[in-house]
Amino acid sequence: MLPFRWVWATGLSVVSLLAGVCAEAVRPQAAHGAETIRLTLGGPLVLSVSVESLETFAETGEITDNLKLLARFLDEGTLELVRGGLGRPVPLSAATVDHLLYAPLGVDALFNLGKLIQVKPGVNGFHGLRAAFINAATANPEGWTLIDVLRAFPTDTIDLELADLVTLRRTLAVYLSYNAAVVDAIEQEATAEAATQPTTDLATLADLDQPGPYAVQKTTLVVENPALRQTATGLSVNYDFPVDVYLPQGTPGPAPVIVISHGFGDVKESFAFIAEHLASYGFVAILPDHVGSDLAYRQQFLNGRLNTLLSPMEFLNRPQEISFLIDELERLVATSPDWAARLDLGRIGVMGDSLGGSTALSLAGAEINYARLVEACGPDNFSLNVALYLECRARFLPPQNYQLKDDRIKAVYVTHPMGGYLFGPEGMGQIDIPLLMVVGSHDVVATAVTEQIHPFVWTPDNPKYLALLRVGTHFSSKPGRDADPRAGAEGAANQVIRLLSGQHRDVGTRYSKTLSVAFWQTYLQDQTDYLPYLTASYGLAASVGQPMRLDIIRSLTPAQLEAAYGRTPPIPIIPPPVAAVPPARDESILAEIERTGVLKVAFRKDAPPFGYIDSENAWAGYCGDVAIALGEHLTTTLNHPVGIELVELTSTLQNRFDLVRDGSVHLECGPNTIRQDIPGITFSIPFYVTGAKFLVRQAQAATVNFNLPGLRLGVLQDTTTEAFLRERYPNADIVTFSGATDREQAVQAVVSGTIEAFIGDSVLSEAELQRQNLPRDQFALLPENPLTCEYYGLILPDNDPQWRQAVNEFLQDTEAIQADFDQDLRELDYCFNR
Repeated sequence: MLPFRWVWATGLSVVSLLAGVCAEAVRPQAAHGAETIRLTLGGPLVLSVSVESLETFAETGEITDNLKLLARFLDEGTLELVRGGLGRPVPLSAATVDHLLYAPLGVDALFNLGKLIQVKPGVNGFHGLRAAFINAATANPEGWTLIDVLRAFPTDTIDLELADLVTLRRTLAVYLSYNAAVVDAIEQEATAEAATQPTTDLATLADLDQPGPYAVQKTTLVVENPALRQTATGLSVNYDFPVDVYLPQGTPGPAPVIVISHGFGDVKESFAFIAEHLASYGFVAILPDHVGSDLAYRQQFLNGRLNTLLSPMEFLNRPQEISFLIDELERLVATSPDWAARLDLGRIGVMGDSLGGSTALSLAGAEINYARLVEACGPDNFSLNVALYLECRARFLPPQNYQLKDDRIKAVYVTHPMGGYLFGPEGMGQIDIPLLMVVGSHDVVATAVTEQIHPFVWTPDNPKYLALLRVGTHFSSKPGRDADPRAGAEGAANQVIRLLSGQHRDVGTRYSKTLSVAFWQTYLQDQTDYLPYLTASYGLAASVGQPMRLDIIRSLTPAQLEAAYGRTPPIPIIPPPVAAVPPARDESILAEIERTGVLKVAFRKDAPPFGYIDSENAWAGYCGDVAIALGEHLTTTLNHPVGIELVELTSTLQNRFDLVRDGSVHLECGPNTIRQDIPGITFSIPFYVTGAKFLVRQAQAATVNFNLPGLRLGVLQDTTTEAFLRERYPNADIVTFSGATDREQAVQAVVSGTIEAFIGDSVLSEAELQRQNLPRDQFALLPENPLTCEYYGLILPDNDPQWRQAVNEFLQDTEAIQADFDQDLRELDYCFNR
């Protein structure tokens, strides 16, 4: 993380030059040998700065050579920021740096930085940067600096271009000038709101950062989750996760429940302070350990035992894990009188920090917006937002939006969340419960403007509160913890975190204790006496004499932000829509099924194992089981008196979308890759993951070369795999198969030698071999990892979100769905973490 902050400072000096240097007749400069940064200003205009001059500046503060020209456009404070960034050591080992930069997240970050720092004009500096970081860390095991990285860059010069620096200048404004203006706007709004409120006299209010009246008992539960997720030991179908429960003693009745979600690479123990504090005020506080993104998982990654720093599935698993935890609490209350006397599950709130804040927002109704992610994470976009790199991992989920709201949750309290690009205004606009969001003005991990303040503007007032910590960082709402005994080799990384933590965390922690108690007393206990703590007046009073100011506001508008900045903001406050929403149906499918008592499902007869004619000439397959289970599920959920009648229709590769689009069926089940480019069609959440591989005869497996010109390769016509094959292997002689027996014909063509290979989804090829009773050991599927990743979803109409939600809830209900999907976990692991 830290190098990006230094790049902001260094980039600021270069960008500031652009404000005036182009007005001067800057002539080409002589190069300074192999240690030169060359800035192309356009045409023949080139400015060269030696790495030696940067090193001198970092060590002594002396400004030499062309740095004198740069310094003319920088104030003293900015120059000091640049100097500190260039020379501050990073305590990460070469092994850690190597693993980070070869991981998907590191690759994304380096590619992004390489758009700016190029090996030569127009050539991304990705490979040079990776070599430079690793070599600098190898040569300086006690700690390496940005100067060391520049010295280790493997080309004669480092090239920067004017067009990229213009983008960088706009990006830097988000973190510097625009951020400062937004903070000022919040302060002005707090002052205005306080003027309309009674003056707060702290002497008349209880000090809520002190423990409450109840003694607290801690216990630990171990919850077994049958869901699939990435864990510290790899991909797991069933996994246990520990849950610490802090119970208030002697409450007059069952107590409200607050679930607290920790951040990425953190541990639940980091929030024991707030759990114990809330329990002392009469709340049951629960701390789950998110095993796919906690400290232990991060350590396993840094030690090279895992291939991804953050699995895309975590954006789904974390909220679902909390929903599953609530399910377990309901089971405990239903079966144990002791738990029933302790837990009031009609009053549940969720707190979350950082990625845990994103988890809480998802549970509050913020829908993950796939189109926004694609827009923000495009290969041509440049960003210095560290949080965006984590959010962009979600773009590798199957291409659709994800609604993970849990209606049992009555309010959410989030500190320093990330999600501006994960949810967008469309997703945040769906939150319909009380929200309090804590923001640090100096947060360089989850940038306050993009990740918190703009999203706050997008959120409806149900009500909502924003608490700004002036000079607060990403870590200001919790105390620093002692070195974790589990940290091991990651101790150096913990040093980096401490550098980013900022000062006055004790003050931020006191604010957090007070605000959280007041918020939960108000919105879970209905105690309106605590509302004065949630006012701008209280924030101003509490800030007197403190090194960290607290501004609490209820409202913020785009007009206020624009007025404070004084010109057009560097990024839109409310970004334009990315896709039109289709008009709703006159009658929802659920209403139609309830009225008619009929569920219409189509599936294939030519796609084993999903739908096929078996050896006894019967229609069989997973999809038939799914249809039956869905009918039974709807009978229960709709409370239908006689049961839902199931009507099964045959679909084909050619008519599957038309059947759903024209209303002939309510859904189609089969090996249908989730896509976003089919008019009138959407998909359910994935129910199966596979990928394309070549089916060849075993005798050819060791020698076949799929890149040879003229090689005869078979594929099903009008499929996404055909499009992939034509793009990836343009010199092949492509043979297409269509019709009701297309896959059967293709496999027979491999058997007869008519084609050298057939490319298709591996699960379907395996099933077809079995259906034709062909000996499996005479065939091979190549390569080991699939060439594409295909996420299968049920085909649904795109104008009925209620129906889509009902189908998704059914697919997530492991008791309702009885179909036995034989999922290849190796392919699943590869596809989710590629």
